[in-house]
Amino acid sequence: MRAVYLKELRSYFTTPLGYVFMAFMLVLFGIYFMLYGLIYQNSDYSYVLDAVTLLILFALPLLTMRMFSEEMKNKTDQLLFTSPIKIWKIVMGKYLAALTLFTLALVITMLQPIVLSALGGSVPIQKVAGGYIGFFLYGCCFTAIGMLISSMTENQLVAAIASIGVFMLIFLLDGIATMLPTSRAFALGVVILAALIVAFLIYRAIRDIYVTGIVAVVCIGAAVLLFFFVPSVYDNLLVNVADWCSLVTRYSDFYTGVFDFSNVVFYASFTVFVVFLTMQVIEKRRWS
Repeated sequence: MRAVYLKELRSYFTTPLGYVFMAFMLVLFGIYFMLYGLIYQNSDYSYVLDAVTLLILFALPLLTMRMFSEEMKNKTDQLLFTSPIKIWKIVMGKYLAALTLFTLALVITMLQPIVLSALGGSVPIQKVAGGYIGFFLYGCCFTAIGMLISSMTENQLVAAIASIGVFMLIFLLDGIATMLPTSRAFALGVVILAALIVAFLIYRAIRDIYVTGIVAVVCIGAAVLLFFFVPSVYDNLLVNVADWCSLVTRYSDFYTGVFDFSNVVFYASFTVFVVFLTMQVIEKRRWS
């Protein structure tokens, strides 16, 4: 893993990509720092962290689009797959290299609240520290998603555009959920559709129609039983699920000064799950 990590990290600095990404991030932070901190003279740096939440989604695809796409395009992925290095080490090496670059850019921006404090501003240290922790975890999740998308296509441009699309969908998830019908019947239909999709994915993975059928019947049966015997479960179900799964809503707790350890666990679990999915995609390609 160390060899893959060092190779990937070195590649970011031997090509313009790493410098473009860092410059993009620093310019974004710099614009809002100048706006809030210097022009409006607001010493609460958490406003800057909040403002760049959406725009940073356009920067991360620059970092993740080439992670596996370039390997597949240049056919060098075959060298990795036939090497004695385990798949999880390859994936983690690439992921940690990208995360290191993201962290480095984030650390550089920490000079900005220090400047505010040096200029006499009353910077809320605990609130800003919580905001940075949340922003780092937020970046971990989206970096993992970008890596997963990169592992599915050999075209870097497609990987970048798809990543932006998925990032925006996640960002708008809460708003989309509030516009959907709130009836219990509609919520039941969505749950059944989700169960069928899960069953299809299981079938694609194991190719066992009997196990897939059992999983589908159990999931749909449980959903229907709940609908008739505990119908209150379906009240505002889609909104509640979207709110619970929302990466953006959980991040807002950090920069508003609320440190909830359950949010840290959620971000960490989400990242591990997406990285695991990437490993499965690569493992499947390795044996296909």
